[in-house]
Amino acid sequence: MKKLFFLLLFISYAGMAQEFYEIRTYQMKFRGNVNILENYLSKALIPALNKYGVSKVGVFKDYGKPEPAIVVVAIPFASLSAYAGYKDALEKDAEYQQAASAYFQQVGFDKPMFEKISIYLAKSFAGHPALTLPNKQASRIYEWRTYEAYNEDALKRKIAMFNEAELAVFDKVGLHNVFFGEVLAGENTPCLTYMVSFENMAERDANWAKFSADPDWKRISGDAKYANSHSRTVRKFLEPTSYSQW
Repeated sequence: MKKLFFLLLFISYAGMAQEFYEIRTYQMKFRGNVNILENYLSKALIPALNKYGVSKVGVFKDYGKPEPAIVVVAIPFASLSAYAGYKDALEKDAEYQQAASAYFQQVGFDKPMFEKISIYLAKSFAGHPALTLPNKQASRIYEWRTYEAYNEDALKRKIAMFNEAELAVFDKVGLHNVFFGEVLAGENTPCLTYMVSFENMAERDANWAKFSADPDWKRISGDAKYANSHSRTVRKFLEPTSYSQW
């Protein structure tokens, strides 16, 4: 029955088109001007992307509020061609160019903003092909994880583990799935990246404990075909900004 449940869950997603995600991390300079960046994101980039056809853009800050800060922007695209065309669309969008002018003028050593923008481009998993947004509770948090793999075959097996069984366990124990993607380009590949959400840290801790104790998880984690399928986990806790659409 359990295998049948997992199979039916996978089939229910099979006809859905897989999305693509651009995930940016702005690594701010010490005392960098976060306000100008956030004004650009909220008043220029997000409205322009919405006009282009991106329905929801997520913007987050590190839950621990480090200094220098990070700002994470997650942009879902319906297709690879939509991703490939969005920068040209922004170039031709006069309203965007005007709204972004203060951001574009923030150059020079006397106007610190960010050190770099790190970018992942990811293709959604067949088992979770489309973004799933949580209820917008004020206290909600997001856990963003990246699993690095030993090599391409190890990554393929880890993605299969998610698609064939692990995603269903996430659903069962309350790890509220937001997106899952195979990283096509970016740092520290081969890797996959995903995000789950919780009402608060207490729910997060309780539901991960349920996951660790779950008999289906114990069974699949002991399956030899999934052994040595990832080498390192990178984890960040994030909270949405007031203008985030996630």
